[in-house]
Amino acid sequence: MRSQNVVNPAGQVGAEPAPAGQQFTYTVRAQGRLVTPEEFSDVIVRANPDGSLVRVRDVARVEMGSLNYAQEGAFNGRPAGIVAAFQLPGSNALDVASSVRATMETLKKHFPPGMDYKVTLDTTAPVKAGIEEILVTLAEAIGLVVLVVFVFLQSWRATLIPLLTVPVSLIGVFAVFPFLGFSINTLSLFALVLAIGLVVDDAIVVVESIGRRLEQGDAPAVAAASSTRNEYSGVRV
Repeated sequence: MRSQNVVNPAGQVGAEPAPAGQQFTYTVRAQGRLVTPEEFSDVIVRANPDGSLVRVRDVARVEMGSLNYAQEGAFNGRPAGIVAAFQLPGSNALDVASSVRATMETLKKHFPPGMDYKVTLDTTAPVKAGIEEILVTLAEAIGLVVLVVFVFLQSWRATLIPLLTVPVSLIGVFAVFPFLGFSINTLSLFALVLAIGLVVDDAIVVVESIGRRLEQGDAPAVAAASSTRNEYSGVRV
């Protein structure tokens, strides 16, 4: 079976370099690997001395089967076929999941009557949930910044400064991610959610400290430097 199920090389007859007077070129076509059960059943097992041939269909039953019979697929107690799609290294998991679903919707149009498909396991679901959680956290952070800073400092200018820290910090993080070899996964998304809270907290504290020092008569540069130094050294004054 292994010796006859091969790809035979083919070429041309009468191609260059050809002798003088050669007018025609013929392309040789060779059968490739066997595909259908009928093609496998025609494989010759033995050639007898009288010229007769023994083929696979003479000694065996040839049918399309499974590679492994140690497993059985089922869905909700009913027989089912399992199709697993694995992500290649370096590809985008969300794009792969979206493409697989789109492909299955296209193939569904050609299913026999009564056949359907279901996605029982989607490993990108936690990533999607993490992205949605980041958007919710980002909206909550922006709302809290506006509420806290404006209510206590009564200044739109002071409110705008910490309001810009969140998107600027996120843009900086995503810009550095590829250079560090990080990817967007459940752990990195969780870290971003925590980082947003820390950035908002520090921004509110620093802006409030700067505003208080300006009211005490400090120069803007001195107030900013002093408040930032005290904040990141762990001293709240």
